[in-house]
Amino acid sequence: MMTPARFILSALRPCRALPLIGGVLLTLLAGCAASLDDYAISAREDGGLERPPSPPPTSGPREAHARGLNFLLKTQNENGSWGSFASARPGEIYLDTIASFRGFGDATTALCVMALQAPSHTSEKARLSLDRGLRYLLSADPVGRASGATFYDTWAHTYIIQALSRLYRDNRFAYLHRDIAAIVRREITILSERQAAEGGWGYYDFGYSRATPTGNMSTSFNTAAVLIALREAQTAGFEVSEDVIHDGLMCLQRLRLPNGAYVYGTYAQMRPAVGYNRVKGSLGRSQSCNYALWLYDGDITRDELLAGVENLREHHHFIEIGKARPYPHEAWYYTAGYYFFFGHYYGSLIINELEPAARADHAAWLARTMWRLQDPDGSWFDFPLYGYHKAYGTAYALMTLQECLKENPRPVR
Repeated sequence: MMTPARFILSALRPCRALPLIGGVLLTLLAGCAASLDDYAISAREDGGLERPPSPPPTSGPREAHARGLNFLLKTQNENGSWGSFASARPGEIYLDTIASFRGFGDATTALCVMALQAPSHTSEKARLSLDRGLRYLLSADPVGRASGATFYDTWAHTYIIQALSRLYRDNRFAYLHRDIAAIVRREITILSERQAAEGGWGYYDFGYSRATPTGNMSTSFNTAAVLIALREAQTAGFEVSEDVIHDGLMCLQRLRLPNGAYVYGTYAQMRPAVGYNRVKGSLGRSQSCNYALWLYDGDITRDELLAGVENLREHHHFIEIGKARPYPHEAWYYTAGYYFFFGHYYGSLIINELEPAARADHAAWLARTMWRLQDPDGSWFDFPLYGYHKAYGTAYALMTLQECLKENPRPVR
């Protein structure tokens, strides 16, 4: 069904040929369209769009996981990493310098290593692939900033810490403890030095080129992901400055809104009602932020965790509309595809913190959602990011399924 909001936007889509006029009109009308959503969109019970996609080529979530795992195993690079700078599109997401490729690539590889840890207990092929990925992370040079204003490498440092902290606690890798510990400590130092002046983390600082970012463009979801990774490092026995944790949590609390949403970044704190800062625009970011606060006893209750998951489920069609779109923030509430599977992964971690009945219900829904969204080749992707998108999307989706399919999950607290 063509809703009024969709009709308006589709009619004006050709205005892209006139960048200034088209860009302004699309931005304004996207905001207008968002205000029509409550009565213009009809969603199915399972959270999909009103026109269901083709049935997935698998019999259920477990088979989908097996096919996704096979995709990762087949697409690993010879050096143990995943992904590539290659792209079929003539124009891509803002890069600044080619150093950003290292940030994308090493973050993607760390996510794939995390996704392989669980299946490597029962699959020899997964174990061999995990070993190759681990060797890559242990031998790669530290990832640097693309420039003073652009530093996508924040993602690489975050997930390298998280991946290696998990493997450090895995007895199968005890023989590599010294090597793993050296990289984890190095990455903690880099992230601590990268913490912005106001306490958060981000990947842009336009207008400045300082060793310590100003924090004018710290993001809530970057900050949450870093705090979660640092918590895993602490659990593994690594030392993290309490000042770093305290300042990060204060940043996250400042970006938290009473309705359960989180402001996109510090630059938007004075615009809490703009589309991307509303509940339906924050769906992909709120789960990571809620989970970070939960890990650190940051004044959030289990009922509030549940409310965040219920928001994700009830309004899922809005974030799904933004999935796989080639331009960031062009969907309702300015949602962008690149935090789609990110949000679902952290949502799965929250689901395992819920009471048993709620946990079972929401885990089943999320597992079915991942199954439904799998692509024919066994991968998942949410945003065309050079040649990295299928690898990182598949890693997030596999970890989401692993969390949802656990028989007896153990809550953090």
